[in-house]
Amino acid sequence: MDSMKKYMPTILLVAGVVCLLIAVVIAVATITGWSNNVGLINVMLMLAAVLFLALGGLVMYLAVITTTVTKHFFLYDKNSGKNIRAGELTFEIVNKRMTYFMSRMASSERQAWSANIVGSEDERFGKNDVYRPLMAYKMIYDLTEHNSPDYWRLFAKADPAVISSICDALSDNDDAQLGATLVFLREHHADNIDKISRFFMDNRAYMQKQMLKYVLAHVDSMYMD
Repeated sequence: MDSMKKYMPTILLVAGVVCLLIAVVIAVATITGWSNNVGLINVMLMLAAVLFLALGGLVMYLAVITTTVTKHFFLYDKNSGKNIRAGELTFEIVNKRMTYFMSRMASSERQAWSANIVGSEDERFGKNDVYRPLMAYKMIYDLTEHNSPDYWRLFAKADPAVISSICDALSDNDDAQLGATLVFLREHHADNIDKISRFFMDNRAYMQKQMLKYVLAHVDSMYMD
């Protein structure tokens, strides 16, 4: 299916050119008398030429439309104007795009943790809330980027409803175990910043892997309208 999409513009372009050539041949043959036909047959041939001309134009128009790139939230490269292959996607790209996504959802990381945005009903999460688990991972991962007591306290002092929403989002990616650990840390070790920081820092690579894996698993659902 992917290979068909890749070559469809070329196929349509060739089909359009063939239709136009047929139209030209029929028209020339009819006008110059090469067909040795007269009257009604010539009229029918000219109509056929017009139809092939119209068909060729339509097919070539479709070829132009199909070459228009449908931008993908993670795969689109603004420098080339094209989507890169899914196999070329890296965590760095995913993280950068999710930083942009987060900036649209919350004015700051502090607001994301205090306002329970990850648990809100927001159409910007996409169809079937496809971006919600990514936001949950991103919120946690960004704490490790800062790795400072002030940011660890965003987790330690978060409302239980926020933690619950993050857990629900992680469960949507079959990662309930991570969610359960977050609940345990928040309920029993909220005052132990060192323990919280060690857990998250030890799991940085895991969260990177999960975010990239999630995008690749849902890559067909992340095209931009």
